Amino acid sequence: MNHIEPLISLKKVHVTYESFKALNGIDFDLNRGEIHGLVGEHRAGKSTMVKLLSGAVTKDSGSFIYKGKEVESFSPKSAMKNGIGIIYQDLNIIPSINAVENIFSGQRIVSTFGFLKSKEMKKKTKSLLASLNMDINIDLPLSCLTKQEQQMVEIAKALSLDPEILIFDEISSRLTPTEMEKIYKLLFDFKKKGKSIIYISHNMDEIFRFADRVTILQDGHRIGTEGIKDLDKIKLMKLTYSFVLSREELEKDNMELYLLKKYNENIIKNIPIGVLILDKDKQVSQVNLSAHKLFNPGENDLAGKGISNVLNGHLKDNIHEITKAIEQMSEGIWEDLQWSENRIVTIKVFPLHDNSRIFIGSILLLEDVSQEYYFNDYLLRSEKIASVAELAAGVAHEINTPLSVIHNYIDLLKPKYIDSDTSEKLYRIENQLSMISDIIGGLLSFTKIQSLPSKQLDITELVDDVVLLIQHKIINKNIHLKWEKIYRISMFREMKIA
Repeated sequence: MNHIEPLISLKKVHVTYESFKALNGIDFDLNRGEIHGLVGEHRAGKSTMVKLLSGAVTKDSGSFIYKGKEVESFSPKSAMKNGIGIIYQDLNIIPSINAVENIFSGQRIVSTFGFLKSKEMKKKTKSLLASLNMDINIDLPLSCLTKQEQQMVEIAKALSLDPEILIFDEISSRLTPTEMEKIYKLLFDFKKKGKSIIYISHNMDEIFRFADRVTILQDGHRIGTEGIKDLDKIKLMKLTYSFVLSREELEKDNMELYLLKKYNENIIKNIPIGVLILDKDKQVSQVNLSAHKLFNPGENDLAGKGISNVLNGHLKDNIHEITKAIEQMSEGIWEDLQWSENRIVTIKVFPLHDNSRIFIGSILLLEDVSQEYYFNDYLLRSEKIASVAELAAGVAHEINTPLSVIHNYIDLLKPKYIDSDTSEKLYRIENQLSMISDIIGGLLSFTKIQSLPSKQLDITELVDDVVLLIQHKIINKNIHLKWEKIYRISMFREMKIA
């Protein structure tokens, strides 16, 4: 039996984000003409593996072989050139431009002379969308389309590259069942052409519907790779989810309820907003990771404590209002509250009821808005500075006009008064006018975003100007200042000699 070389082969690959091990020595093979499922819990390493193949991240160590050749790393551009198309978990489109511009961004079709072939790009766009059974207005910005239509445009963009490998990252949650049927047809058509697919999903029915093999990841490790024909759903779920305890438990009548409960707990645990779930006695029953970061102690330290004790020491104000809302089983929102360690938070309180509308507890959402709060404060101060700059520019322009007139009259007086005493006085007047002009120039430069050139300064002149500017304050304070203007005297002497 001939050994078929994998299209992609990863051996003992490690990827680290700061101190977090996203991939911890995983092995992975993708064969030609196969649909390979990829499953695992949140933070198992699925998305990191996709980013590695797409060039969004690079490996720390390990072997990456593509088409039989060692690859140190791909860049996003080289990944596309090598025939790897990716449909990400989050939409990767530009909403302000239309379908044609989105599909051909970065790969425009141009003539020999560099002219854009708009008609050809439109024709190809219609053909790509037709292959997905999509009929949309390709001239409208994508912001005018539905999320599902936007998703199909993104898939059409991936197909426009004529890829050898297509990677789908959790797209079924964003498309309707009808649209997913189109995707399933696309998968099988793609496979018939001898091309390969990596399909990431938490939906086990999808994996069993069309995958040839499935790889299970957990905490950055590969748990295993199995042929679908050698698996059943219960075995796959046990391999995939750490909270699945036993076959007997899964086979109970309430299996779906049990899995839903655990699934919801995982969602709450990992959402990016702090969550505190309280029982009907106002005691903490569950804390997620984001809330843990706000409170600092171990996550379990808060369980069983009353909400007043939990908030005390962290929240500066409004504790009474929040606890009162919880007692009255009402909703409430408190924005921009001062939290410990110079943090700013927004707190939302919602009562929880069961299907019979019986109160069973409350949920607190704690969102750290410090960055947004301080950024808005910075923008406000920036606007004030801009207003001052605008005022300064107006004043500077108004002063410049009479200054120009005075300069002109001095130029007219110079030829008439050539004696040394008058000449020296005119020089002083002209020198002070120049200094005022420099100050005005400084005000005008303050109103413009520009780089001022470096220049050499005479420290004597600089101190002389400072003394002149603060002379009235010196006189008012009865301060005697002795300043020997050596530089000025030498200049006057040079003028006399001349």
